[in-house]
Amino acid sequence: MTTKNLTSRRITNLDFIRGMAVLGILMINSIFFGLPFSAGFNPSSAGHNGILDWTIVIISDLFFNQKMMGLFSLLFGAGIVLFIEAANNRQHPRPRLLSSWRNFLLLVFGLIHLSLIWQGDVLTLYAICAPIIILLYNRRLSTLISLSVLCMFLPVVLSFFMQFLVDSQGNLVEALRDSDASSTWNIGLGKYWFAEKEKMGDLVGLFFILDAFFRALGMMLLGVVLYRLNVIQGKLDIKIYRKMALFGLLIGLPITLSGTFWMISEDYSPGIALVGGIPNKLGIVPLVLAYIGIFSLLDKSISSKIASRVRACGRMAFTNYLLQSILGVLFFTVLFERGDFTRKEIVIFVVVVWAIQLLCSKIWLDNFRYGPMEWIWRKLTYISI
Repeated sequence: MTTKNLTSRRITNLDFIRGMAVLGILMINSIFFGLPFSAGFNPSSAGHNGILDWTIVIISDLFFNQKMMGLFSLLFGAGIVLFIEAANNRQHPRPRLLSSWRNFLLLVFGLIHLSLIWQGDVLTLYAICAPIIILLYNRRLSTLISLSVLCMFLPVVLSFFMQFLVDSQGNLVEALRDSDASSTWNIGLGKYWFAEKEKMGDLVGLFFILDAFFRALGMMLLGVVLYRLNVIQGKLDIKIYRKMALFGLLIGLPITLSGTFWMISEDYSPGIALVGGIPNKLGIVPLVLAYIGIFSLLDKSISSKIASRVRACGRMAFTNYLLQSILGVLFFTVLFERGDFTRKEIVIFVVVVWAIQLLCSKIWLDNFRYGPMEWIWRKLTYISI
């Protein structure tokens, strides 16, 4: 099968959802570009100056925070299966090995991105999770669903128990402190919660890593399930997507909103820093499912001119994700001083980048078959094996 044939058989619904995800993830990543690390978890620590900024905080919590990364992770899991199936259709002798090599390349790209551009890279995380997906993707659906639920539940349990290990001021409880006063083990929440801090404690750092890993893996496994059920391909009856959207919003929004208002009512107290994030975690799956329903409906109903631009962003998701990091670092660190922004100013940056990517992705793909990074990734994948 030729490359042209493969391109013509792209799953446009998947491209549309991926485009919305890569655009949406910038709303959260830009907070980390422009503000102290703590602002991504404790909005009261930086970036607020009036009711408009706090309105943006609530909207971000409800519709973007952890949901867009969840959607991005889900799509990545589905993409692994899609790639292996395509390799099988081309009668490649070792499709799983090819996928493993492809994700090793992603790990290299991610480490470069992590070390040279931005420390919030997710490509490395996805590449680390990828071998598990490659190993398990064709297991029974009940097994994959059970593993997904387990992975999504573990961060909730970790958040609950971790809260007992820090005191009401955000410090590591005295019983766990090292005799070496300078040890980073002794630090509690640190920069995770306080803008003036430069480090977080080792224990909190470990929690942060495990939390991200299990959430990503859980959503990637869910992505495999939804791909095998033909959900994210947009092939099901329109009524199913409407129900996904309705019930996902009805379940996910109240759960997430309860956590946001709880944190605000407690003035983002360090005493509930970790446990207060549990409602947001519980809202991830229903809201991601709602987004799949909503975006699948939009892909079929909105103007083809608009839909084609969103799909183009999705086809160039790798390039656009890296470009967002480059633009964010250049704007918030090189041109201006990081931390000296309000959230409404950051939203202006986000909207400008959205406009650039919606415009330029379509123009690029009207002239080239792949995005720049997609082309490099593809060439390295097939040249080597």
